[in-house]
Amino acid sequence: MFDSLKKHFQQVLPFTKEELNAVDKYFIECIFKKKAMLLEAPDPCKYLFFIAKGCVRHFHTKDDGNEKTCDISLENQWTTSFMSFNSGSASNLSLQALEETIVYRISKEDLFSLYAEHHNFETFGRLMTEQILQRATDTAMYLAADKPEERFEHLLHSRPELFQRVPQKYIANLLGISPESFSRLLKRMHSKKS
Repeated sequence: MFDSLKKHFQQVLPFTKEELNAVDKYFIECIFKKKAMLLEAPDPCKYLFFIAKGCVRHFHTKDDGNEKTCDISLENQWTTSFMSFNSGSASNLSLQALEETIVYRISKEDLFSLYAEHHNFETFGRLMTEQILQRATDTAMYLAADKPEERFEHLLHSRPELFQRVPQKYIANLLGISPESFSRLLKRMHSKKS
């Protein structure tokens, strides 16, 4: 069970069979239908999720009721609302499955138990946190670009799989542009290739 998660762990650090067997003890498999919520703000985030299959949109709802997509995660990525998960406070972030999604989740209490039993997982957790922070920094940097074309091109080159799997309205929202502007940019990109 949890083969994709165990393989993910092994790609980062050498784990013993005993350590990998602890995954079966602490993680729970959950299946979410398309559009189902993994987390809905302001509920506190109780879990850290590993995406085995599927696609998860991270968003917050602004005061005017409009949603702002902050990121999109795919297979073999971790997702949570970090501040809420760490502190137990209300989450300002919601997580939604954009297609049928299979995740392996672990609670904070079980994560700390796993760390205490097998220190290799604590090292893994630190490495994953560094990767997630680097990705968040990279995302913030390219979204800070002045021109929508620059943001669009960066996303197209760095994460082309999103354009195959994610509805255009969510990619446009992530880029901070209207769906109409997104369509125009997409047409321009196709005409440049022709």
